[in-house]
Amino acid sequence: MKRQTTSSSSGFIIKNRWILSNAHAVTNASSIRIRKHGDAAKYPARILYVAHECDLVIMTVDDNKFWINLESLTFSDDIPRLQESITIVGFPIGGDNLSVTKGVVSRVVISIYAHSIETLLTIQIDAATNPRNSGGPAIQGKHVVGMAFQGQSQAQSIGYIIPVSVIKHVLDDIELHNKYTAFPRMRFYYQPMENLSYREYLKLNKDQHGILVTSVEPACVLSKVLKKDDVITAIDNVPIADDGTIYFRRGERLNFKYLEKLKFVDDTITFTIIRQGRELTLTSPLDNNPTLVPLHCHDKHPEYLIYAGIVFTVLTRFYLYEFGKCDWHHKAPTNLINLALHSRLQEIN
Repeated sequence: MKRQTTSSSSGFIIKNRWILSNAHAVTNASSIRIRKHGDAAKYPARILYVAHECDLVIMTVDDNKFWINLESLTFSDDIPRLQESITIVGFPIGGDNLSVTKGVVSRVVISIYAHSIETLLTIQIDAATNPRNSGGPAIQGKHVVGMAFQGQSQAQSIGYIIPVSVIKHVLDDIELHNKYTAFPRMRFYYQPMENLSYREYLKLNKDQHGILVTSVEPACVLSKVLKKDDVITAIDNVPIADDGTIYFRRGERLNFKYLEKLKFVDDTITFTIIRQGRELTLTSPLDNNPTLVPLHCHDKHPEYLIYAGIVFTVLTRFYLYEFGKCDWHHKAPTNLINLALHSRLQEIN
């Protein structure tokens, strides 16, 4: 049994009396209260939608007094470029008053969201994201370009922002489906095609580039389309380089999985492949099948069975974290680590 804890973060108002913040601040919460800047009162809030994959939560306050003299923020249409300045607004640890921090965009990259172990687009800035500052808006000019959400414990003056494109994807998903349906996942494994001998073996000419499919998860819908040793040269007509990157903006490249995160579950995706020397164009819907051992179990009670004095439980990452949150890879039993990292779901019931 663990003791009860509290958590605090920042947030901001968008359309429809929605309050946007980070999901990690309200995960497993039994009570949520919101205080607006300059007001000592705390108002009960409720969750409307939560997107754990990208660490976003949408809440609202039912008390009309809360909304007096408040205005909503609007989103920018573009992701800020390298070396452009942005302003982070929030309530970081060390005080209760509003804090304004300026930073410069260091890079735009696909990286891991600590809350969900999901890989999505992020913006790195040269200003630290401190506790309680997460959830605050990143502003450029008069518009929001992202949301502060995590820092880097092994480095100084590095913070990460959820870009506006990811936030808009969640809002569009809710508008289209009246709920959050999650980001799709292309569950196949690949390797770069930079080895000249292997390129020759696969009958690729010097003008053909892409990535090699090494396996496809059996439960993934893509298993009906992609095969081992297929070379994917383009996705939705976007060329893929031999290192698995695609063109993003002038002077910038991203991992090709950026393309899947632009779509919704059940959307169609098109692959241009080379199979046994022949170029083919294949299409497939996208899904979001779970992993055999879930990456996260937020807002869910643990499942267990007590029989004859023995406790049986479902293997989850959270269970493995009990061996050491940061070094469970070394301290947990090897067979459980192997199941968590390498086992694949064979079918969906």
